[in-house]
Amino acid sequence: MTRRKRGEAMRRDAVINRERLVSAAEAVFADRGPEATLDDVAKAADVAPATLYRRFANKDALVREVLTGFFGRLIGAAETAALAPPEAGLQLFLETVGVELAEKGGLSAPRWGELAPRHLVEQLRDLSTELLVRAQRQGSIRDDVTPDDITTAVWALRGVIHSERSDPERRGRELWRRHLETIMRGFRTASPAAPTT
Repeated sequence: MTRRKRGEAMRRDAVINRERLVSAAEAVFADRGPEATLDDVAKAADVAPATLYRRFANKDALVREVLTGFFGRLIGAAETAALAPPEAGLQLFLETVGVELAEKGGLSAPRWGELAPRHLVEQLRDLSTELLVRAQRQGSIRDDVTPDDITTAVWALRGVIHSERSDPERRGRELWRRHLETIMRGFRTASPAAPTT
């Protein structure tokens, strides 16, 4: 094998190993949250801890990488929701966020908030604001609902999901869906009164 081909193969292997580590980290952090250790991730990825440390200097660096993928999926959800009719897009987006938070609850731990990639957080806020404005122009969402209300709705869903995850009697009941419907009732404009006979 030539030196060039050997170098290309080594780079390809490095990329594959990095992707495997990030995938394992996402699964471990999603399940255990901040309590998970880098040794837990290395074990899940079936690599030596030294291999992980060669690619990520510390836990925060690995968390940032995982959160980049997580927020990337939320951005994709917002872009998909923008293709729906204006009256349906905002709820579709929030439902998808709820599913992601429920499946990857550990990634939304409050103490990791400062590690979230700021440019992706801002992009997500911009996209959710566009969904809100479209719905307001169409007339299905009240004019006094603000982008901060959307952010607060996500925080509320996160809180319900974390409570459910920590309570064995509530686990798996998906109470966040009921709470989201309550939130959406507050956001929607009042339906026209039915004609009287």
